[in-house]
Amino acid sequence: MHARPLLALALLCACGSEAAKTAPAAAPAPPAEPATPPPARSEPFAEPRLNPPPPPDGAALLPDRKKPIYVQRCDPGHPCPDLLQPAGETHCRDLELGGFEHWRLPDRDEVKRLGEIAGLEQAEGFHWTRTAFAEDAAQAWIVDPKSGQETTIPRNRKPFRVRCVFEP
Repeated sequence: MHARPLLALALLCACGSEAAKTAPAAAPAPPAEPATPPPARSEPFAEPRLNPPPPPDGAALLPDRKKPIYVQRCDPGHPCPDLLQPAGETHCRDLELGGFEHWRLPDRDEVKRLGEIAGLEQAEGFHWTRTAFAEDAAQAWIVDPKSGQETTIPRNRKPFRVRCVFEP
């Protein structure tokens, strides 16, 4: 019973009715306004920096680092021995200085920057690093922080200064 009116309605819509042909077309929508960009900031965001705790007795702070690094001073109360590199790694790992444990040998770049620390004792002469020579892992870099000289040497060939560092 209800199928005929629905069929008639469907045919009317499909073919178009006179009313639909004579009805005015809907007005086109006005063009959208361009999105306004957010106002520009006059200054970039600052990178937050936490002030590290002061270095412990027997250590200094390596300046201008994103992450603070404490450097052993090598003063009479906290000597820095001359050892072979593997023994130096063990020495640093076992070192307890200022209540901090598990120090480490510095990497090549850290040793280069030791000359920037004012009043650092025994900063002249070659220091062992933990940085392996890329072409032979049996060798490691040694660096003189005062002169800037650096070279590689087998880890068990000759003792050099061991100065430990710690990242709080």
